Amino acid sequence: MASKMALPVSWVAAPPFLSARPAGLEEEARGQVVGFPFEATASFRGGARFGPNAVREFSESIETYSPYQQRDLEDLALVDRGNLWPEEPFGLMERHLGALQAFFQEVKTKARFTLFLGGEHTSTLAFLTPAELQDPRFFLLVLDAHLDLRPAYQGSAYSHASWARRALEWLGPERMFIAGARSGTREEFVLAQRQRLWLRRPEEVQERLAALPKDARFHLSLDIDVLDPSHAPGTGNPEPLGWSVADVLEVVRLLTEYEVISADLVEYHPHLDPSGRTGVLAALLAREILLALTP
Repeated sequence: MASKMALPVSWVAAPPFLSARPAGLEEEARGQVVGFPFEATASFRGGARFGPNAVREFSESIETYSPYQQRDLEDLALVDRGNLWPEEPFGLMERHLGALQAFFQEVKTKARFTLFLGGEHTSTLAFLTPAELQDPRFFLLVLDAHLDLRPAYQGSAYSHASWARRALEWLGPERMFIAGARSGTREEFVLAQRQRLWLRRPEEVQERLAALPKDARFHLSLDIDVLDPSHAPGTGNPEPLGWSVADVLEVVRLLTEYEVISADLVEYHPHLDPSGRTGVLAALLAREILLALTP
């Protein structure tokens, strides 16, 4: 474990993802993996905090080479920083969000592309850094079964069900899209449709991306529950009638036309995945994201 910092978090070593080498924050790389096992507001079934290490474990069951992209992780200068472990998850976002964002802004400078492994979806708020929020060229693309646009949930404005509302307040509807959502309150869907946030299928994502400037920059947030539960049952709030794996990979392919600064893969619950099928799929998605989006 590394030394403590002002935030109530600590670096904790973890077995590295696939071919990545372990590295401290002082080392620079082309691509990097960072675990953030934050979980404080699970409302149905908890366990996302175990996701980062489980994805790393299941990565040992797949190859470094992707036949879909004809690229190999062995050819990337890829490091795994380990986990930034939240010591006080309850209240961390409310009290330390600004400091977390500034810290992750520094973390992102250590590589051309960063893949964050979560954790509950609220953690995405920490990955949206001050510089990005102020950049008119910066966009947030969310793949999620749920809109997560409630003003607050269970008394918290920083919840897995309301985090996207905070992001919308920061970015505005022009710089944020939510694709694949099929669950939410009536009010959430009215808001999403009125502000043109909601994209149902990859084809709609393609249309929206085509209208953006070519110098657009992105953070991709991938909630594993955007996939149909027949593909990925190991998540806290599975929702039927979801996307296929091919749908998700098509959106990742579309993003290769732009600069993607970072991405996160969240809401994998390994204890709800006794067969390991969701874990293997999460590891494969992580590999494909790293290969496609690392410059």
